[in-house]
Amino acid sequence: MKRLLLCLPLLIIAPLACFLGDYLGGAGVLPEGYGFLASAVAMFILPWAIAGLCSILIKAKAPIRVLFFIVALVAQGVFLFTVVPPGATCEMMGIAHRLRGKFSPDELRSCADHLRQKFRDGTLAVSPRGKDDQFTVDPSAVVVSDSELPSSLRGRFKRVFIQKPQGAGEQQVVFALGPDTGIICDGRKDVREFFVCSMADGVEAYRYQRL
Repeated sequence: MKRLLLCLPLLIIAPLACFLGDYLGGAGVLPEGYGFLASAVAMFILPWAIAGLCSILIKAKAPIRVLFFIVALVAQGVFLFTVVPPGATCEMMGIAHRLRGKFSPDELRSCADHLRQKFRDGTLAVSPRGKDDQFTVDPSAVVVSDSELPSSLRGRFKRVFIQKPQGAGEQQVVFALGPDTGIICDGRKDVREFFVCSMADGVEAYRYQRL
């Protein structure tokens, strides 16, 4: 019985490694591509190794070992598909954590509120938007002049946009770090999706992947 209880913690190793692979890849701890590789190994190879180790540790007769091997394998599969978020979501959680270390959510939120107010008042300085830019924003989005940003944020983004939200709500302020990556301030809370993840209330990191 003691050996059986010792095996139980081993069943969470593969799900945890699967999550950490993508998360650490998004956080920049692992080189690009290595996080996905580590997660794939944790999902498709590690459960078999853990199940085999557990079947050896219990020191029972062969039929019991085979049964325990199957149970351990199934249990890990259940954890992987019910507890661990999808790989893209895990990676976005890592990206959000990394960007939170580079940019203050409070400062971004305050800046976004200031830009929205000036936009509503009609006093916001804007820049022309090139017809061939590849930024993943609404075509009607307005480009904010860099001079409108506080000195601590100037020059740190490729573009800053204001666009209408998809549903009801205040205007979204998009701090674009590249054509498909950046930070959105829009008032949402606890967002955790394939391509968007909250850094703090009202502030989300995003990375849209083109097909």
